[in-house]
Amino acid sequence: MPRFLAAFVAAVLVAAARPQPDEASDSDADVLKSVNLSPDDGAALVGYLKLRTVSDTDRGKLDEIIRRFAADKFEDRLAAGAEAERLGPLAISPLRKAAEDKAGDPEIAYRAGLVLKRLEKVDHSKVSAAAVRGVARLKPAGAAAALLGFLPLADSDAVAADIQVALKHLAVRDGKAEPALVAALGDASAERRSAAYVALVEGGPADKRVRVPDALPAVKEAARRDPDVEAKFLGLWTLARTTREKEFVPDLIGMIPVLPRGRLWQVEDFLLRLAGEHPPGGRLGRTPDDLAKARDAWAGWWAKGGADPAKADLTPRVQGLTDLLLQNSSIGGMAVVSLGPDQKEAWRLGGNPQMMYPNDIRVLPTGRVLLAETNYGRVTERDKAGNIVHNFNGVQPLSAEPMPNGNWLVVGRSTVWEVKPGHAGAVHTYTRPRNPAMNMNGFDIVAGARLPNGEVAFVTSGPAGPNLYRLDDKLNPVGTPLTVGRFQNTPMAGIDVTPEGKLLVTHQNQVAEYDLKTGKAGWTYDIPFASSVQRLPNGNTLVASVNTARAVEVTPEKEIVWEYRSPEGLPVARIYRR
Repeated sequence: MPRFLAAFVAAVLVAAARPQPDEASDSDADVLKSVNLSPDDGAALVGYLKLRTVSDTDRGKLDEIIRRFAADKFEDRLAAGAEAERLGPLAISPLRKAAEDKAGDPEIAYRAGLVLKRLEKVDHSKVSAAAVRGVARLKPAGAAAALLGFLPLADSDAVAADIQVALKHLAVRDGKAEPALVAALGDASAERRSAAYVALVEGGPADKRVRVPDALPAVKEAARRDPDVEAKFLGLWTLARTTREKEFVPDLIGMIPVLPRGRLWQVEDFLLRLAGEHPPGGRLGRTPDDLAKARDAWAGWWAKGGADPAKADLTPRVQGLTDLLLQNSSIGGMAVVSLGPDQKEAWRLGGNPQMMYPNDIRVLPTGRVLLAETNYGRVTERDKAGNIVHNFNGVQPLSAEPMPNGNWLVVGRSTVWEVKPGHAGAVHTYTRPRNPAMNMNGFDIVAGARLPNGEVAFVTSGPAGPNLYRLDDKLNPVGTPLTVGRFQNTPMAGIDVTPEGKLLVTHQNQVAEYDLKTGKAGWTYDIPFASSVQRLPNGNTLVASVNTARAVEVTPEKEIVWEYRSPEGLPVARIYRR
C-alpha cells in the first residue's frame, strides 16, 4: 500500500487544522529564496513542482536504476549512483523514499542516502513544502494539475497532506469542478484518485452536503469501481461522511471482509454512530469468516431499516491508528512507534530513545508526542524527529495526557500537576501526604487519569486501607477515598476511564473495572503482566502485556478479536488506539 494512503487521514487532519495564510511566512520565504524562487511568483512555484515531477515512464526507469544500487558488482553500484545523480532534482523524491524504506534492502537505502546527500545542496523537502503552500495561497494557473502531478512524489506525509488541503481550496473554479481534479478520477495513480475524491467532496459550507453537484455522479462512479481497496475506501468513506446519504452505507458494509484492520475500525465506528450498538453477530472478529459474518449481520441490520445518517452524529472517534511504546529492558532502550491503518509502521520517533526512557506516551492532535520520562524527571513534547518543543520538570512523572483546555495533566509518584505547555511552573498542584504504612513521604501513586467531569482519579500502592482517590478540577481532594484491588508488584500500571465514568486499571495479572461511587469491581480480564489498558469506542478493551510481548483487543465477552506482537520481538509497554 502506498505510504501516503496509509497515513492519509491522520496527516490530513493535522494539516487541515492549520489556517491557510494570506501571505508567505518568513520561514517559507527564506526557504524559497535559497533556491532563487520568489514566494509571490505563482508561475515559478508551479514550475518548480513540475521540475520535481517524474512521469510514470521515467519513474520506472529511475526505479530500475535504484534497484541496481544493490548489484552484485561494486562498480555497477557506483555506476547506478552516478546515473541517478545525473537526473538531478527529478531523482530526489524516489531517492528519499528508497533511503527511508526500513523494510527494503539496506544497501539500496545506504546508497540512495549517499546520492541524495550529494544532490541536496539545500533541503528540497522544505522547498517543496513551501512551494505547495505558496501555490495554495496564490492559486496560479495550472495549480491543481501541478499539485496532483507531484502528489505521489511528495517528500513526506506532511507535504502530501498540505497538497490535499490545497486541492480542497482549488476544487471549485467559477462554480464548477476543477477540470484537473475531475480528470484525476481516472488517473492510474491511486494517490491522485484518492486526493480527487476528497477534494471534490469535502470542504464545502457546513450547510451544503454536496460540495460540487456537477462532479458528484463522476465521483460516485469512480469510487465504486476503484480497483485499489484503500482508494475505494477513502472515496466511499468521504462520500458517506460528507453527503450523509444512505446510498453509501451498504457500500461500506460490503467492504468489511477486504479492508485492512485500521480501516475496519473506522467503518465499525461509523456504523456504531448510526446504530448505537452492534447487531447480533456484528462484532469484527479475527478471521475472514468472522468478518464475512459481521458484514452479513450489518447488512441484515441495514435491510431492516438501519438508520438515517443525516440525523446521526458522524464525528469520527477512530482514525485507524495505533501508538506503541515498545521496551527493551536489557539495554534500557525504548521505541515509540505509530502504525498506520494498514498495521504497518507509519513513523518512529526520532532521537535517542535510550536517553528518554519514557514510561508513557500520547500522540497529540498536532502530531507531536507527549512523553513522561520518569527516570529523567521530566515531561517533554517532541516533534517526530525527537526534538523537544516543550519541557516540564517534575519528580518521577508516570503519565501525561492532554486536557481539553490545551494543558497537560501530569501524574507523578508523589504529585499531580496541571501544566500549561511553554510556561514555567504548574497551574495547579497536588502533593501526596506521607503514607505511614509505606514509611515514605507519599511516593505511592501508581497511576491516574482525568475523569469526564474534569476531576482526577488516582490509585496508590499501599498494602492496606483506601487506595482510590479523587481530586477536583483544581487538584484539591474531593469525595471519600475508596478501597479497590491492590497494586503491589505493579511496576507499570495502566489506567483509563470508560465513557460511563468507570475506572479501568491494570493489576499485575489482571485488568479490572471499578465503580467510582462504590469501589466495587465489575468486568475483569485475566492477562499476565498487564501494563496498559484502553476502553475503545466499540466497547472492546485494548490491553498490553509487557512481559509476554503482546497486546490484545478483547470483547466484553473476553474473546480476543485482534492481537499485536512487535516484529522485533520487543515487549509492548503501552498501546493506544486513536
